[in-house]
Amino acid sequence: MTNNPAAAIRLLITYAICIPLAMLVGYLLCNPLDFGTLGFFGLITLLLLSPIVIKYHYPLLILAMSAPVFCFFLKGNPPLWQVATMLSLGVAIIDRTLNNDKRFISVPLMTWPLLFLLGITIMTAELTGGIGLKALGTEVAGGKKYISIFVGVAMYFALVSQRIPKAKRNLFVAFYFLSGVPQFASDLFPFLPSPLNYINLLIPPSSSGDADNFSLGSTRMGAFAASASVVANFMLAKYGLKGIIRADRPLRFLTFFGMLVLTLLGGFRIVLISYMMTFFFLFFLEGLYRTRMVLVFIIGGALGMALLLPFAHKLPYTFQRALSVIPMLRLDSDAVVDADSSKRWREEMWADTWPKVPQYLLLGKGYALTAEDFSMMGDGTFSGGTTVAMDKSMTSLAISMDYHNGPLSTLMPFGIWGGIAMIWLMGATLYILYRNYRYGDAELKTVNTFLLVLGLQSIIGFFFIFGAYSDAIGGYTKLAGFSIALNWAICGPKTQAPVVHRFKPKPAPGQPQPLPV
Repeated sequence: MTNNPAAAIRLLITYAICIPLAMLVGYLLCNPLDFGTLGFFGLITLLLLSPIVIKYHYPLLILAMSAPVFCFFLKGNPPLWQVATMLSLGVAIIDRTLNNDKRFISVPLMTWPLLFLLGITIMTAELTGGIGLKALGTEVAGGKKYISIFVGVAMYFALVSQRIPKAKRNLFVAFYFLSGVPQFASDLFPFLPSPLNYINLLIPPSSSGDADNFSLGSTRMGAFAASASVVANFMLAKYGLKGIIRADRPLRFLTFFGMLVLTLLGGFRIVLISYMMTFFFLFFLEGLYRTRMVLVFIIGGALGMALLLPFAHKLPYTFQRALSVIPMLRLDSDAVVDADSSKRWREEMWADTWPKVPQYLLLGKGYALTAEDFSMMGDGTFSGGTTVAMDKSMTSLAISMDYHNGPLSTLMPFGIWGGIAMIWLMGATLYILYRNYRYGDAELKTVNTFLLVLGLQSIIGFFFIFGAYSDAIGGYTKLAGFSIALNWAICGPKTQAPVVHRFKPKPAPGQPQPLPV
């Protein structure tokens, strides 16, 4: 026993904290998967990691934005990007409060539409049943979409809280794009042995099927396709279309082409349409239409179609389903029927829902779902690509506002005011991306070009292919915020210093003339 009174007091305080804490932990471990237990351990872990979170909150935010990870230990199973956004923004606000030099990048062009959007969302929620979270025990559900909107807006301010250092630009670009690679773990659920299958607590499985029913090429592997798309997008952001098709980099082109092929494993037609738009925009924005690459693309496209036409029906099922968007191909009837049925129920739901839009133009429905809504969802269920209800606007997806259509997902819950907010946000985002593409630093030309392409592609897709209001807001704030942080502002024309011509007095008559320089 020590004779030092101060040391003895410290020892007693340590015992007073550690012994009750150990007893509490032992008690909680009796039910380790209870949310109270998981939340307690999550809080302890966060406290232990707080120095790392405070110091590296911004890189962790960039990593989390596209990561497919969910916080299973929290009520409601929120995605990691939402938790990381709130932590990063909280640290940034405290840092700004304590240090006057730590200022957010001020961009009123983006701030005003976001504030307007927040006001519309809060007002609509208050007038249509409030923000209910079924996971927290409330009678009203639908609050997850409100949370996505609020955290999506917060993500923009978290991103513009710092300027990305020039020496770390490449690293942050890699974080931004490649953090989505682990998505493929969702498709591995039937094959992961214990205890590796616990990884699906963080990355939820895409299906609950077993390995016996799996067939490569027939089973749709959307997560593998998403991971391949992430790698392909990173290559486009790093090298550009021009850098990928360089003749002296054949391995780079083969890797990119292999990733494009793997994106067809999901059987999603939207992936093929998105990359067609991406190549089209990059072809013009990179100026390839002014080079001999025009002939390369024409000849390559002709050869590709010549190979596809006779052999398309022999490709794997998922490939044919994705390629069904090209009408001239001869494909297996099952793949075509499956794709057409998916398209048909969307069109039927839209046709039954659009006539109801005018009654919600001034005050939208909001996202609140009551017990009556849940019972109606049960009467009009969605399963197997077909709907049972006669009125397709009363199916489960329609009632939960999952219209698979951007304009409908905007006007039905938030009326004309939501439409104004979305168009305002789109315009501001596109303007920022265009200015940084045109006037940004030369070393950022490739990534700024690709960010602009992503913005154009997402806007077109929102209106004509697939869109969801609550998800699109986070997508636009992520693009605009990252572009601003990467370029340190909205770039403008580089002004040159004016040339000053100094007046030289003429020599007096009879004095020697100065020699020409």
